[in-house]
Amino acid sequence: MGLNTSKALERSARDRVLAGVFGGLGEYFNVDPNILRLVGVVLAVLAPIPMIALYCVAALIIPRKGGVSPLSPPSDIAQLLPLAAGLILLIVGIGIMGVRPWEWFVWRYPSFSSLFSSLFGLLVAIIGLGILVGELRRL
Repeated sequence: MGLNTSKALERSARDRVLAGVFGGLGEYFNVDPNILRLVGVVLAVLAPIPMIALYCVAALIIPRKGGVSPLSPPSDIAQLLPLAAGLILLIVGIGIMGVRPWEWFVWRYPSFSSLFSSLFGLLVAIIGLGILVGELRRL
């Protein structure tokens, strides 16, 4: 494992699941991108908001093959609004739920109001995640 000095850091066009961030990092550092994806999933379970926000920022900053980044000066800021809206919905949904992800699987006898807020928060988070995934695949 070593730094690949012959290439610039770019999002992968051929080894991508969402935006190609882990594929590009894997190509740059000569590491299997699946290992990086696995680490990313574990971090997303332990700290979902920081990890998802970090991935979104990386997808915006790291350019595609050819040196094009969504934050390049000619980019239209209106194209980034759905990505920001998805991230905000995800954060708000998780905040409404008010639980850590590993507690979602623990059945307790909640009151109707807490069950409703948890389900509503989950719905908002799923909508936000759906928007995020769609926008990251488009980048």
